[in-house]
Amino acid sequence: VLIAEGKVAAVAAGGSIKPPAGAMVIDGRGKTLSPGLWDSHQHVGDDWNLLQNVATGMTNYRSPGSLIDDAHSIYRRRAAGDLLAPDGKISVIIDRKDPLAAQGALTVSSAAEAVAAVDKIKQAGLWGAKFYTSMNPAWIAPAAAEAHKLGLHVHGHIPAGMRPLDAVRAGYDEVTHINFIMMQAMPQEVVDKANTAARLEGPAKYGKDVDLDSPAMTAFYAELAKRGTIIDPTLTVWEPMMTSDGSAISPEYAPFADIAPPAVARSWRVGGYPLFGGLTRDDFRKSFDKMVGLVNRLHKAGVRIVAGTDGYGLELVRELELYQQAGLSNAEALQTATIIPARITGMADRAGSIAPGKAADIILVDGDTSKDLGTLRHVNTVFLDGYRLDGTALRTASGLSGMPK
Repeated sequence: VLIAEGKVAAVAAGGSIKPPAGAMVIDGRGKTLSPGLWDSHQHVGDDWNLLQNVATGMTNYRSPGSLIDDAHSIYRRRAAGDLLAPDGKISVIIDRKDPLAAQGALTVSSAAEAVAAVDKIKQAGLWGAKFYTSMNPAWIAPAAAEAHKLGLHVHGHIPAGMRPLDAVRAGYDEVTHINFIMMQAMPQEVVDKANTAARLEGPAKYGKDVDLDSPAMTAFYAELAKRGTIIDPTLTVWEPMMTSDGSAISPEYAPFADIAPPAVARSWRVGGYPLFGGLTRDDFRKSFDKMVGLVNRLHKAGVRIVAGTDGYGLELVRELELYQQAGLSNAEALQTATIIPARITGMADRAGSIAPGKAADIILVDGDTSKDLGTLRHVNTVFLDGYRLDGTALRTASGLSGMPK
């Protein structure tokens, strides 16, 4: 691969491109060259964390809920060269005025105010509108129609009283979090209280008993696929919550435990969601297995999956490993964090794959990613906006003392 002036100039068989005079040559033998990674669910706002994202191979992200002023600050300083960060597409949360409204949301009290909130997001120059769990279901369709008229992406949690298919039919382009997909099969009393802990406890309690291959669920997957709906599962949110008994650091953080500051690593050793109603940790684990199985069924049906963490971003490779457990190949899992989000954001002409004319947002990692997705944690070199950045120096600057396991 020949990189020149910040872009990919040529791609050919190994060793077949003659380097121009004065070119720096990087030997990639024993390594994998990959498009830079995307975290499609990261609530940005912390400069230090953005630096660490670059250190772990992230060149792009989607933030499904940031404050407008924070978004503008990040964009402005990144453009000026004052902030080392991935490039991002940012949405703003809209929720009904309610004690359970999402923190940092634009809160509304009517359909008209919901439409006005969408207009405000567009005027701010941001990418999408994310609706939340306390929204009045009747306000979704008019607000989503306004968003689509303005060219905004529509995604979010499923409001209490709605099932995911209701939200998709009302205008959602994308559903966030696998528990809200599982809500399609939940009892009505769980659906009606989905703006409370029921959105966590319902799938934990009933998920293990859901028939993922029932006619109703199969028809559900088919309609999502037909409509082009996108799913952002964030399985790494659910894995520790459902499976952890607190005796070990969860798989998403374990590779970083020895290289993170001790106080941070200690915070990763936590128990899962408290047991309730006579349920056991094994029951919760069975429900999590159904969540992984749900990703399998969605993928088989042709529903687009994007990899998001709703965390630091360190969890991203574990998210891909869980997709592999769900039946995706290594290449298909990698696509959920590269070309698929690039297409969704309208950036596929310049990001998401390594091809002539595209931006040189590329990572070089130690090992063969086609055989082991975990190699994506072993970042050797990052090309961001065409600049070559050393993986070791990035990790040191972001507070990591070495290479992850």
